[in-house]
Amino acid sequence: MMNKKIIGAAIAAASLMSVAQAEVKIGFLGGFTGPIESLAPPIFEGAKVAVAQINTQGGILDGDIVTMPSADTTCVDASAASNGADRLINSEGVIGIVGALCSGSTIAAANNVGIPAGVPMVSPASTSPALTDMDDNDLVFRTAPSDAFQGEMLAKLLESKGIDEIAITYVNNDYGKGFADALEANFSGFVSANEAHEDGKADYRAELGSLASTGTQTLVVLAYADGSGQT
Repeated sequence: MMNKKIIGAAIAAASLMSVAQAEVKIGFLGGFTGPIESLAPPIFEGAKVAVAQINTQGGILDGDIVTMPSADTTCVDASAASNGADRLINSEGVIGIVGALCSGSTIAAANNVGIPAGVPMVSPASTSPALTDMDDNDLVFRTAPSDAFQGEMLAKLLESKGIDEIAITYVNNDYGKGFADALEANFSGFVSANEAHEDGKADYRAELGSLASTGTQTLVVLAYADGSGQT
């Protein structure tokens, strides 16, 4: 009789454990290809470390185990960002998304998929001021400061070095334009040029020639390290 009770208790405990260790999915939306392809994997690995620590310590809520499916935005393709978010939400069944990383990807994924689906998104890297004013139903957040602040700080840094004239070139997207506009608005000196450039071009001699024609000695390049920032 005692053995039957022990076996029954073990079965009940195993049943409770299977219920307690349900899977909770939190998606990761990042630019694994494109101009930030060297930055996205380390950020994703950091997120996976956090997930592993949570699971090692017993999971969340009633012991649910966290998993993190991922999707690529390419950083430059709004459709890819929206499709990635759609797969994470409607196929994988995530309850929230970490990402995207690039501002334009975050805005596209949120407006087209995340907000309509009522799924919260938290970006660790999207800095465009445009995110601040989104009609997002309190579903879109970021942990990095806005470029409105970064532009102010960069202006102060330049001024502290005695620089009173700059030319700006920025990658032509939400991130680049927001940063460039914030820098120009906060810089007390003269901005001889504030021009966009396309990422991923093989040659930037035309753009550089235009900037050089201003005669300004200090060029500020607001771009991605793996893309036009190497120029």
